[in-house]
Amino acid sequence: MSIDAKRRYAGAGFVVLLLLSTFWPSPIVSSNRLWLERSIGVDELSFLGREAPSWDVVFWCIAGIFALFVVQSGEFSKRDLRALVAAGTTAFRPAVRRRYGALIALAAGALVVAAVWMFADERVIAAAETLRVDRVESVIRILNRFGGGMNPPMIVIFFVVAGIAYRHPLWVRIGVSMAVAGLIAGLSAHALKALVGRTRPELWVGAFHFARGDDSSFPSGHTVGAFALASVLLFLARSVPLKVVAIVLASAVGISRVISMRHWPS
Repeated sequence: MSIDAKRRYAGAGFVVLLLLSTFWPSPIVSSNRLWLERSIGVDELSFLGREAPSWDVVFWCIAGIFALFVVQSGEFSKRDLRALVAAGTTAFRPAVRRRYGALIALAAGALVVAAVWMFADERVIAAAETLRVDRVESVIRILNRFGGGMNPPMIVIFFVVAGIAYRHPLWVRIGVSMAVAGLIAGLSAHALKALVGRTRPELWVGAFHFARGDDSSFPSGHTVGAFALASVLLFLARSVPLKVVAIVLASAVGISRVISMRHWPS
């Protein structure tokens, strides 16, 4: 089997694993409901890495088997590893024009946030209240998982490990860039939350009230994390469908956080 075919199979396998992690532990719950009907202490609302560690072990065993498959089927040597690590470090070499572009994008983003805060927040949240039905909430719960929990770290680890195993410098660079972007985004989001201290819409007692820092909702950590990873794919990935899927999923995470009344549109 050629290395390109192995990459395709590994990519398809990881998509399946990612979907499994998103819906986990629904397969366990559904199987128990169909055949055993026993009390297992877990339901569809349980979140991987948060509420059912005993059942999470089953998932991590599956993920471990997949990781062993990737490593075992890899075709790398120590020389390849050094070259791939060097390729990954190119993520730390920003050009001056990229810095200017980032500053311009930051200023434009701040203006958009301010405009939405002033003119759209109250109206959109009022409209979101009318969408709180069971079917919508089920979709929202699934979308929220794409931006939180173990999914972002799993995506980073896959690109790094598979990139090394299959001698793919671009995958290594994407994985390293995602790790750096995610770390910076997470730290920035927590700093802004403490600085702004805006209450969540679900605690709303009137337009634009503020609360303590630990009740803050600006910005959305799920959305910031999702776009940090999606933006890396947007700028580095060669596959146009992958870029589109990444941005659509990140946008869906942001929209779901608004509809679930956890964050304001701004």
